[in-house]
Parts: sequence; structure tokens; C-alpha cells
Amino acid sequence: MHRLWTAVSTALFVLFAGAPAYLAAQDSNDSFVALVNVQGTVSGPDGKRIAGARVDIRAGSNSDSVLADTRTDVDGRYAFLRIGIAPGRYLVHASAAGFGAAEDTFKVERGRRTPDQTLPLVLPPQPKERGASSGFTVVRVLYATDRKAQTDQGSLEYLGVRSGDGALSYGACDVSIPETHVVAELERPSIWRLEFHPDPEKHIVLRKVESEAKAQFLKNVAAMVAASPGREAFVFVHGYNVSFEDAAIRTAQLAYDFGFKGAPIFYSWPSRGSLLGYLDDEQSVQQTVGNLKQFLEDVSAGSGATVIHLIAHSMGNRALLPVLAQLATDPQFKSFGKFNTVVFAAPDVDRDVFVQQVGQIHSSQSKITLYVSEHDQALAASHLLFHKEPRAGEAGSDTIVMQGLDTVDVSKLSTDALGHSYYGDNRSVVEDLLKFLKGQLAPRPGLSKVPLGSLAYWQLIPAN
Repeated sequence: MHRLWTAVSTALFVLFAGAPAYLAAQDSNDSFVALVNVQGTVSGPDGKRIAGARVDIRAGSNSDSVLADTRTDVDGRYAFLRIGIAPGRYLVHASAAGFGAAEDTFKVERGRRTPDQTLPLVLPPQPKERGASSGFTVVRVLYATDRKAQTDQGSLEYLGVRSGDGALSYGACDVSIPETHVVAELERPSIWRLEFHPDPEKHIVLRKVESEAKAQFLKNVAAMVAASPGREAFVFVHGYNVSFEDAAIRTAQLAYDFGFKGAPIFYSWPSRGSLLGYLDDEQSVQQTVGNLKQFLEDVSAGSGATVIHLIAHSMGNRALLPVLAQLATDPQFKSFGKFNTVVFAAPDVDRDVFVQQVGQIHSSQSKITLYVSEHDQALAASHLLFHKEPRAGEAGSDTIVMQGLDTVDVSKLSTDALGHSYYGDNRSVVEDLLKFLKGQLAPRPGLSKVPLGSLAYWQLIPAN
């Protein structure tokens, strides 16, 4: 008969401070086990506590074998309470995005009571890579996705197809932003500049993807929300031809450019990430509606946020619009007011469908902004090749103007060849978006009023 430790060695459940945690370790020479409390705080080099830092316990003084882990709460505290642990030396290791790691040790001796361990850990600044002449900032963004997961040489990736059971996965990504970053620029390697590999001192780089259970994900969201002055989160829903990596990088860039202090989250549906995948993406985005609805319900209920900003781009609006229309008209859903600001950027949605669904949403008193352009070549192609109806993101004679919606026409701005990703690629739009997220409604600086019958829309004027 195997010893007790063999039976329970997989029960490594560690929660936030104040919740019980259990750890079992096998001792080949002795069945003695001590019940130990290990707790403390994690701070940065400036003495400020760090919420959401990872803390784990490892067997041995320098082992890579993680026995149990947790995250610090909103006050930077961690706790492993009454853990069953065999005699030996143990390492407590802490890390957080943007910092170096810190460690401390304790010892459990056979037949002797182990006192409570209080181990405050101070993380040093992020070490520079060898040869670094400047530096970068690491931005942590959270995610939910119904893409299929794949592990390749220890690295977690999400593919351009739906997960086998259609269920959501959750986690966090660390994305580095170079110190040389320019607002509204998405610095990526270019073969024209003979750049064949991403350099974190020059480019925005996805450095790490960590999968987490749903409960832990919501705790991490809550910790980041609680640490923000306005108890805020934003959820970004990407469009067509976007990979998981692209979505993570865009979310980090927006959070960095906004100077956002709350929880930046992206919802990544299984776009193929291919120019030729338009029809497949149309099917995928329809299939994700149920998951996105449940996700927004969970975040509104479990994040502690009082304000949740929603930003959807292009085909991603085909998921967000019906979800919001359902939630706005659901008498059982009492949290719609948390969706304080809603942004529909360049929506690739039938014009009439958009008008109908926004009509259901605007009665909720949420602030809603639609960004449109006459020069959006991606939407023009969608209209010409795949759809009879004008797209809601197209400006001109079909510009949507309706009560309860601020329409902002960006046609006067200089954009890239496609003119479709201006919501993140044009500084004037990024700055206008930030004003809107801060509660500044139209008219606001930079907008010029264009009367249209009894209503009006707004023209975004390029900054001089």
C-alpha cells in the first residue's frame, strides 16, 4: 500500500490570503508531517505592495519543482495556511511582471514544531538583458479565449480554430513595450529594416502566456481592479484576421497608451489570423456569442469593478453587439450599468442590424461611441465581396446617426493603406478614445459638429 502522500500529492490547492491551502510531500524515510503556516507580503523596490504577484513553494533550497502556488491579494499579501509538509528545506519564490524575482527559505525538522513563517519578499527592479542599452516595460494583460490550446516545447499557444469542447480558457500574458515606443505605434519587426526577430528594446513582444483556472483568473481581475483608483476594467474584442498574439499585443499597447490603471482584458475568439479566412471568421465569431455573454456576466459579477469599458473592432462587433442587446433587455441581469462606456470601432456589421441592436442597448444609459471612416478599404471590400448591406463602420451617405449614439467620423485623418485599424494606429483616435473612456462626451476637444437633420455627428479633426 502506497503511503498517504502518494494518494494526496496531486491535491495542491492554494487560494488567496485567508483561505486554506493544502500541500503534500512524500518523505521516503519518514511519514512525519508538520502543519505549517507560511505568509507574508510582496513589495517592489520602492516599498509599495504588489497585488497579483505570484508566490510559490518549492522543495529544496534551489529547486525548479513548484509544489504549490498562489497570488498576492489587493494588499500584496500571500498565505499558505496549515499546509502539510514533510521534513526538509523549502524555498518561497515570488515574481511579478516588471520586476526581478525574490526568494527566502525555511526548514521543517522531524519531531519538532515548526513555527509560523512570516517571510516578506521585496522584488528588485526588472534586470536588463545582457547587452541592453535601453529597456522596456512589461505590461500584464488578462485573457479569455475559446481558441484551441497547444503546448510547443513548453510554450503555450492558442490556435486559429475553436477549442474541441468550445469551452473558454483563461490566463494572463506579459507583453513588453520598448522605452522608445510612440503612442499609437505598433512596433513590430520588419524585413524591410532587416529585422527578422523581435527585440524587446525595439518592438512590442509577447513574452509569456500563462493559463489559469477561471476562479484564479477572476481573482486576478479583482486584484487589478481593486488597485485602480476608479475600480475599472476594460475588455477588448478583436476583429477579423487577428491571431491570439496580435490580440495580446494590441491590448497591451492600448493599456500602455491609455495609461490605464485597472484590469486590461482581451477576449480572443478563434479568428484564423489569415487574409483568406474571412468566411471562416464569420462562422467563428457567431459561434463565440454564447461564451462572450457568459464571460461578461462573470466579469461583471466577479471582478468588483464599478466601471467596465468595452471596445470592439471590426468583425468583433458581431459578437459584442448581440451580447449587449441580450443583456440590456434581460430583466435578470442587474449589472448592465457597469458597462459605462461602449466603443464600436469600424464595425463590420450590416447597417440595419447595427441600428436595431444599438436601439436595444442605448436605453440602458450606457455611453456609446461609433467610429466610422469613408476610407476604410477593409469594410469596402467586405461590402463589395461578401455583403449587400453597407457596413456600419462606413461613413459617407450611409453614416449612421441616431439618438443615444455619438458617431465620430475619422475620414479627415491620415491612416494606413487599409484605413481600418485607426482605433489603435492613429494618435488622434487613441487620444479621443481616452477622453471618452474618462467620461468626456461629445462635444469634446478635437471634435467638430456636423448637423444632419434634427441630429448630428462629429468629425475628428487632425491635431496640428
